[in-house]
Amino acid sequence: MKKLIFCASAALVMLASCGKSETCNCVDTLLKISKEAKAANGDMTKIKAIQDKNKEALDNCDKLIKADNKKFEDEAKKCDGYAELDKMMKGGM
Repeated sequence: MKKLIFCASAALVMLASCGKSETCNCVDTLLKISKEAKAANGDMTKIKAIQDKNKEALDNCDKLIKADNKKFEDEAKKCDGYAELDKMMKGGM
């Protein structure tokens, strides 16, 4: 039963990211983490837990950004979550 649940979960994750570029997956991840951190209301214990939980994804995003920051920015602007993430980063939410 546990194996079936795990397989179903893995399939859902794969379907959710299907067709998206690495950059858009990164934007989605950063948006999700930003929302979770905002909901933590400055509680550093919760924020640290969020960072730890998403360490692998954050590391992958960091590598992608460092590889070619300009290319990342250009591609990110085409992603669905970019406008919301940009607004959050500018303090608009």
